[in-house]
Amino acid sequence: MPTSDEDNRLEAALAPFFDAARRQEFAPSADLMARVLEDAEAAQARCAAAATRPVAPRAGLWVRIRQGLGGWPAIAGLGVAGLAGVWIGLALPEVLPGLAPAAGDYVVDIAPDLALETGGGF
Repeated sequence: MPTSDEDNRLEAALAPFFDAARRQEFAPSADLMARVLEDAEAAQARCAAAATRPVAPRAGLWVRIRQGLGGWPAIAGLGVAGLAGVWIGLALPEVLPGLAPAAGDYVVDIAPDLALETGGGF
């Protein structure tokens, strides 16, 4: 990136300060190092104490599924809805006259080789 004359002049004015900073040796004081090491040892002690505390057991798979679905009331609702779906799917059309195909309806049997025995005359 091209620099302007003003940038070059400012850079030349600051160059002695940067050179002096590069020549200076920086070493932390013994007091600072002692405080840093003391703080590090305290942090290690806290971590060691935390590592020895017992960890709460993780919830099992079924508990997490139950909580994810919303608890027992939601699972009961899903079960009832599933059973109602199975019952409606297996019920013969005579039992549900509102859902029975009428004379002019177009009915397709998607599994003609599958004969489902419901038994008991549902």
